[in-house]
Amino acid sequence: MAFAYSETAQTIRQVLGSVLRARREAARRTLSEIAAEAGLSPAHLSEVERGRKEVSTERLIAVAHALGVRPAEIYAELARLLGAQPEQHAWPDDPPVKLRLATASLPLEALRSVADFSAYLAMANPPPKPKDRIGFSPRR
Repeated sequence: MAFAYSETAQTIRQVLGSVLRARREAARRTLSEIAAEAGLSPAHLSEVERGRKEVSTERLIAVAHALGVRPAEIYAELARLLGAQPEQHAWPDDPPVKLRLATASLPLEALRSVADFSAYLAMANPPPKPKDRIGFSPRR
């Protein structure tokens, strides 16, 4: 089966390795630190970062957790570097569903900040008091 856009396994290994290395360097962590936290040898992680060895899903997840990122972020970066176009999703009309989608990727601390700020806004700006209807007088 032929695909319109296909990369070799070697290309994907190299790009994935570069993503992992860039994330590790951005976190200012050593190869040994990440390897130890992920349960890998530094030599094996080095080979993965250079695109010379495959990495299992379990080990990739362990490396992602050691780096402090979600595995989905690594896959998204891999997809972007391989030329994937981001999909355009329409927001649902249901406000609770929209809120759930918007906050799904937020870290817990950011979510807490949003909740605290929302509570502050609600207290600082109470809703207006209902006014008497025009044309009606209260019964006495």
